[in-house]
Amino acid sequence: MRCGLTTPNIPAADPFTQHVRPGGISRLFPIISTLRSYQRDWVLPDIAAGLVLTAILVPVGMGYAAASGLPAIYGLYATIAPLIVYAIFGPSRILVLGPDSALAAIIAATILPLAAGNADKAVALASMLAVLSGVLCILAGL
Repeated sequence: MRCGLTTPNIPAADPFTQHVRPGGISRLFPIISTLRSYQRDWVLPDIAAGLVLTAILVPVGMGYAAASGLPAIYGLYATIAPLIVYAIFGPSRILVLGPDSALAAIIAATILPLAAGNADKAVALASMLAVLSGVLCILAGL
């Protein structure tokens, strides 16, 4: 004890600790395990975190969509849909997902020349690129 401060007796987190993966339906839908172990004390902090992330991700998603040459509304879709899907299928309760600025330039460089100024074609190409990227990630086991 120094300066009147005490350190609580909390065991150090071991990053190499083996965790048992759930089986059955909980393995496919980790949200089941998350909801079973969810504590009432987490509700208000989770709501606050959700509001903060919404305030940040909505304009960011719209901006990245515009930077990619797509209508801004598709930035909302690209922001909200992955969060909902990850909430159901993702194993981490605290992971934050969102659009990335590095991808905006790559998407724009890939799609804009192929779309030739046609917004509907740009949306279709971006959608195909997103699905293809998702399939490749699933096949790679990411």
